[in-house]
Parts: sequence; C-alpha cells; structure tokens
Amino acid sequence: MQLSVSTSASASSAPAPAPAGVVSPGAVVVAGALACLGIGWLTATRSPLLAAAVTAGPVALAVALRRPGVALAGLVGVIALLPFGVVPLRLGVAPTLLDLVTALVFFLWLALAAAGRSGGHHLLGVTTGGSAWRAPSVALLGFAVTLVAAFLLSGDDVRDASTGRTFAKLVLAHLVFLPLLCAARRPTTVRHVVAWLLVAAGAEAIVGLALYLAPRSLAYRALSALGPLGYPTDATVLRYRPETDILRANGTAVDPNMLGALLMVSAAIAVPLLLAPRPALHRAIPALALLPIVPCLLLTESRGSWLGLAGAVLLVAVLCYRRLLLVLAIAGPLLLVTPAAGRFSGHLISGLQAQDRASAMRLGELQNAIAIIGAHPWFGVGWGAGQQSIELTFTLGVSNIYLTVAERSGLPALAMYLFALGAVGAALWPALRRRRRDPGDDGLLLGLVAALAATQIAGMLDHHFVRFPHLVSLLWLVAALAVAEAQAPRAWRAA
Repeated sequence: MQLSVSTSASASSAPAPAPAGVVSPGAVVVAGALACLGIGWLTATRSPLLAAAVTAGPVALAVALRRPGVALAGLVGVIALLPFGVVPLRLGVAPTLLDLVTALVFFLWLALAAAGRSGGHHLLGVTTGGSAWRAPSVALLGFAVTLVAAFLLSGDDVRDASTGRTFAKLVLAHLVFLPLLCAARRPTTVRHVVAWLLVAAGAEAIVGLALYLAPRSLAYRALSALGPLGYPTDATVLRYRPETDILRANGTAVDPNMLGALLMVSAAIAVPLLLAPRPALHRAIPALALLPIVPCLLLTESRGSWLGLAGAVLLVAVLCYRRLLLVLAIAGPLLLVTPAAGRFSGHLISGLQAQDRASAMRLGELQNAIAIIGAHPWFGVGWGAGQQSIELTFTLGVSNIYLTVAERSGLPALAMYLFALGAVGAALWPALRRRRRDPGDDGLLLGLVAALAATQIAGMLDHHFVRFPHLVSLLWLVAALAVAEAQAPRAWRAA
C-alpha cells in the first residue's frame, strides 16, 4: 500500500508532458536566435533590402491570408512604389514583387471560393444585377482566350521562356479584374482601396519630387541603391528630355511616362472626390494627395498623361460640375501664355505639332504598325521583345494601346479588347447617370470613370496600359473598383 502511495505521489509530482503540437520555449528561443543571426548575416554580406524582404515577406503573407484586404493594399503599394522590384533572394527564378502579390490575390480568390465563403456565383464578381454585371468578366475572359490563341498561332517563338513569362504576366494582369471585382463587393472595400491608391501615389510623387530636386549625383546614388531589387544601376536611372539636359521626374517607376500614368489615374480619381458635396473619403485625403501629384506629373514631361488628365477633368466638368468648365476656359489660355509655364506648354504644343524628335518617331511607329497589321491581320507578330518584325522589315512597337494589341495579337484580339472595354462602359453608364442626378453623390464612381477615360485618352499616345503588367493591373484594378461601386447597394455606400 505504501509503495502504491509513493508511486502515485511521484507520478503526480512529475511534470506533465507537453501537449502534442506545442513547441517548447527553448525551441522558440533557438529558432529566434538563428533567425536573427541569419538576418544579420544577410544585412552585412548582401543588402539591408534583402534582409528586410526576408523578414517582412513571410509576415505580410501570413497577415494577408487572414485579412484579404492586406493583399489588395499590397498590390496597390507594389504598383505605385516598386513596380519593377524583384525578390532579392535568387533561387533559380527571380519573381517580381508584382508576380508574388498578384499570385496571392488569385490564390485568396480561389481559396475563398473553394471554402464556400464567396460562392460560385461570385467567381465572376457577380453579386447583383444579372448579366449586366457578368458581361465585363465574360468579355475579358474572351479577350484573354483570344490573346492566348493568337500567341500560339503567331510567328513568335513560344519556346522562348522569357517571352512566355512576359506574355503570361500580361494575361494575368488583365484577368486580375476577376478576383478584384469579387473582393470589392464588400462594403467600404472600394473606399479603402481608393484611399490606399491615393496615399501610395502621393508618396511616390513625393519620392519623385525629392529625387528631382536633389543634386543629380545624390539622386543617382539613391536610385542605384535599388539595384538589389532588380532596378537599373547604369546612367539610365536618370531620364532626360531627348537631346536636352532637362531632367524628367521618374521616381521609382524607371520611366517618366509610366510615373505619369500612375499620377494621372490617381489625380483623375481625386478631383471629383475633392469637388463632391459629400465625398466618399475625407476631403483631406484627395487634397493632400494632389499637392505632390500635380507638380510631379508636370515634371514627368509626359504629354500623354497631361492630355489624359485634361480629358478626365473635362469629362467631370461636363457630367457634373459645369462651373468647372469656366475655370478650365480661363486657366487654359493663362497657362499657355504664363512665362513660368512656357517650358511645359511649349513641350506640349511641339508634341501636338510633331515638331520634336519623340513625336516624329511616333508618327513613324504608326506607319510601321499599320503595315505590320496589314501583313499579319489575324494573329499578329507576338509579344516578344525583339525590335524587328519577323520579316526583318519593320520595327516593332507603337505608342498606342489599340494598335499595340492589333500589331501583337491581330485584329480579332483588338475587337475583343474593345468589346471588353465597351462591356465595362455599358455596366457603368446606368449607375453613373443615376449618381450624377443625386445631389448627395460622393464622387467615387465619377472619379473612377474619369480615371478609366484618362487611361484611354493617354493610350492614344502611349502603349503602357497593355504592355507593362503593373499598369495593365492598374487599369483593370480601377475598372473592377468602378464596376463594384456601380453595383453596390445605396446602403453599402452610405455605410
């Protein structure tokens, strides 16, 4: 009996085994110490950027898996601030930050659908309204299928891994409309994403202004420091107007025209929010965003973006704020004759009259594109990076989104692209007509529509919105937000 008692006592005094699956504190301490040593080693031997990416990346991924809104914020942030950033840790492949965040957005979309949290009818972003809201998604899917068919049937070398990856990124950048439309169906999501976009674009404009105003040697060193993230480190990190020493603002967008496209879209969204009687966002957000965006947009020297924003503001004035027409009628001529604005107005006028080298080259590109389309009307010549056509006769590349699609993928693809844009417009117009008659409109839908109009106007002079994945994603991000806002019930918008 005594033996049994002592045995029971010793058993009760022995420490209870750790539950299965619980990591001991010692293991946590050892793992943390090893992680700190690894991060310190990366910082000392490679780059602080690499150490920061290794540290922040897994944390951001874990948070995004629990809160999908973080993935949307990450997509907006990468598009605005590091559109060409590459993961600094090379393991055979070097995906860009945009690749990772785009894949995360698609993964979350499919995971929510598989878990039954979004429902099969949400896979095309359809919540209410029937076929009117399904049409943009179906039309965009049709465009993607046409692109793939043209790519496979064109003269491009489909075995070229680089060309294949570039083409796949472009297709996914168009199709990002689908998960974004699904995610934006939740109340206040559109407002949050628009706020993130304005803040990120404002931050990028501040960076662009700081680099522009800094001594050029300092600006060169600052931009070259992004080399570990895949950014250029040669003399092209600073961009100048052709055949002059006039510096152009480019921020971290590499190309001034690409920075101009981002700032143009953001400014077009901000203007109606600033003018609306009851704006969807606090008026300070668009006002503070426009303060750096407008001067930085001017300093990009991007004439296409200038004209795109002017067209967007004119659309806003015609649809809702007629008094703005008077302001434009007075300010326009003044800007043309003001000596301080002469640098910009002269640059714009010379471009419209095709008097400088850049605009003259664009006229040559138009002629080449028409000839290439005539020779390859069905499937185009592919999306390879080569600078000559397959007959070695014409130079590829044209500063026009519509001719780029036709040149690269043929006239059927262009027809499907126009149909997709038309489907978006048809889905937006009825809601826009209702909102413009509402005295309490918040300006959000009008701003998104104005931004879409700006992309198409600028697209007549640039090809960025069909050629570079981050700007393609930006275009269809704005389109998804606009369609989601158009179909949102009034109760959601009032929330």
